[in-house]
Amino acid sequence: MRFGVITLQDAPWPELIERWRSLEELGIDTIWVADHLAGPTGSVWFEAWTCVATLAHVTTRPRIGPLVSPMTYRNAGILARTALTLTEISGGRLELGIGSGASAIDHEIAHVPAWSPKERAALFVEWVEHLLEALAHERLEPKQPIPLTIAGGGPTICCLAAQYADRWNTFGGVGLSAEEGLAKARRDNERLDDFCAETGRTVLRSALIGHPFIAETPFRSEEAFHEFVGRWEEAGFDELVLYYPWDWHMPRGSVQAGLAERMLGKG
Repeated sequence: MRFGVITLQDAPWPELIERWRSLEELGIDTIWVADHLAGPTGSVWFEAWTCVATLAHVTTRPRIGPLVSPMTYRNAGILARTALTLTEISGGRLELGIGSGASAIDHEIAHVPAWSPKERAALFVEWVEHLLEALAHERLEPKQPIPLTIAGGGPTICCLAAQYADRWNTFGGVGLSAEEGLAKARRDNERLDDFCAETGRTVLRSALIGHPFIAETPFRSEEAFHEFVGRWEEAGFDELVLYYPWDWHMPRGSVQAGLAERMLGKG
């Protein structure tokens, strides 16, 4: 199992830099940031791609990127140019995560209409195709490949992931139990299997685990951590992306001090 970490950019800037450096020292494979126009608490919230650029400078080894940049307010052509630039800055460490966007606050701040699911699906197909076309126009040599993550669920997202993505990511849903979240993720994963059988492509399967979405508590004990990882491996997942700090929205007493570092560390 691979492990990634997402850090929400709602802390003072020096503290964010210290978090990113600490995660690199821990040996985390991929460090992500969220791409929204406002944070969950209404406090300080820094822009995602500025954070990714800073990550490129304050770390040297982990892969970095947004999880995920939405079509809601990201012009595909501009996003492609941003990604190509960050690929050069980071020495080829960028992971480009994209999604159709469903945050109500993002729509409100960006003055974007609240699309129906059918409208969103159709728009996202066109947006992804535009993004890929813009990425293909790069003229720099040597050309750096940019691994693409497509996030979400349902047939349209899974079909696009099977066609174009290097990684598919799901956050499960909202307010689901551990059992409900895993079952839903498994269904979408099996749907992706069917599409990949048609395209002949291999796609890494990734899950973003946050307690408000799927009520997992992997850091209660070593036994709980191994059981948690085993269930997601059995469901066909290759990577788990966890929130940092480890106790983000976790029930009180459900995070054993130092356990995450022992379980995830590679030093």
